[in-house]
Amino acid sequence: MHIFNKKTFTGVAGLTTTAVAALVLVAPGTAQAAPAPAAWAVACDKWAAVGDPGANDMVATIWRTNNSTKAARASFKGNGEKLSISNWSGAMMGYKLQWATANGSRIEKTWERDLGSGNTAEADFDIPEGRTVYLSVGTPGGSTSYCTGKA
Repeated sequence: MHIFNKKTFTGVAGLTTTAVAALVLVAPGTAQAAPAPAAWAVACDKWAAVGDPGANDMVATIWRTNNSTKAARASFKGNGEKLSISNWSGAMMGYKLQWATANGSRIEKTWERDLGSGNTAEADFDIPEGRTVYLSVGTPGGSTSYCTGKA
């Protein structure tokens, strides 16, 4: 391999210094790979709770982008304040339900649970009317689906 002095190479090849710099930047093996797609996708669905004006029903869902049958979800019913969680993702999932004080200044209560794949669970709550409710389900690695609604 012969290495040219930059000035000699630009003169012999008839290229400007800028063109040589561009050649160096696009040399084979130096390009960055495109970022890999996220392993998890998330969604939140929220609607008015039946029979409880001002309250919301919510469903937080997380699923594998390469296999949508591998997923986990948390479902909160505003009328009755019931939480149902399920995990068929193939991974451990963390679930959290919180509610804030009436004026929203601080979190009043936090409920958390980890759930292995293939499991389901339910929990009933007595949340004061009008409280803001935060619902989430996520992976240990940080991908999280979250919803905000009212009790």
